[in-house]
Amino acid sequence: MSTTLQDLVNRAVFLSTETQTHFGGLIADAAWEVDFTADPHLTFTAEDDAVLRTRPHLLGSESSSQGTWLWGWENINEFPEAVVGLSHEVRKFGAASDIDELVSPELKLDDELALRLTLAAKEATGKWAHYPAAAGAGTTVWLLVDAPELTLPEPTVKASVRALMQGLTQTTVDDHRAALEAYVAKRGIPTAPLPENGLRLLFADGSADLSFDEVSRISNCEVHAPLEGEAAEQFSRITGITVADASSSGAPATDATAATSTTADSTTARKESAAAASGRTPASEHTASPETGRSADTADEAVAPAAETSRPDASPAASSEATAEDHSDGTPAEAAVPSGAATPDTGVSSESPRTVDDESAASAEPAAEETEAAEEPKKKGLFSRLFGR
Repeated sequence: MSTTLQDLVNRAVFLSTETQTHFGGLIADAAWEVDFTADPHLTFTAEDDAVLRTRPHLLGSESSSQGTWLWGWENINEFPEAVVGLSHEVRKFGAASDIDELVSPELKLDDELALRLTLAAKEATGKWAHYPAAAGAGTTVWLLVDAPELTLPEPTVKASVRALMQGLTQTTVDDHRAALEAYVAKRGIPTAPLPENGLRLLFADGSADLSFDEVSRISNCEVHAPLEGEAAEQFSRITGITVADASSSGAPATDATAATSTTADSTTARKESAAAASGRTPASEHTASPETGRSADTADEAVAPAAETSRPDASPAASSEATAEDHSDGTPAEAAVPSGAATPDTGVSSESPRTVDDESAASAEPAAEETEAAEEPKKKGLFSRLFGR
């Protein structure tokens, strides 16, 4: 059976979501700049001057004014191989798997295409973090990102269930069970079967019992913490770790038992979430010169990981020496590329944020629920940008 773009999206969506949430927790309130020289780097600088330096890979760019996506391997700006090399690996993967979307230089955009291509690229490359960067004239450049700090901690019931519920609101997932099986395999999460084709996920700090409908969509998720009873016995039998050992391993435990239901139609869920989100600012031309931006936004933004995107424009750096070309007609784009680097001197406006679809997306994993509630509004715009919608 041939592999499709949708298959890759299914396999990638939950791990991508968990990684983006972790990523967001590291760069809240940070300004960023990207350098596309032979030593490419994407740097986040927090208000306390703490710096996170990451390795970016130019995947592609989207332009809503032209209504197209352009793959980075087309490389109209002649960036070094260090910048675009990974995008070539995606193209090779697409050719070997006969996936047209990964081998066509330019594609007509729809509302989800850029995110879906990024998810597919993650599955193809094993790079699980991405950053959608505003790139002059409203274009968004999509980067895959590497850094040791982006490695996920051991899975916990709270983080994993959040990834599942939030992931279903980001884009179309047509086989929830296949997506879940890919996620638990990648994360090494033990599972046990439940009656009526259900599945239990087992963690050191709890368990999650999932039910599916007749077309393999998640219909209900019951979360239990701490780990105890039959679930504790199953965890111990599968992993060889006793509950006491698991508790001392550093995984957080809570007293609560929660039940979370997800709609059977994730498309409807995304539309309902998006209705509460802010509007979209049209982007213009493709360019490969992302702009420096502030990663924090105001507290009154809507929360929803797959809603429409606002792409605020910013002026290019005054020291620009070379001009990026528009990908279709060769005319100069509005943003300029100073010596191959992209370090303009203005920030992303907090007045026109990206928006996210799922209310659980807005926070990372604070130590207590009170802290989580207090910090959530501050991070909403950040998470919307991280999910690229």
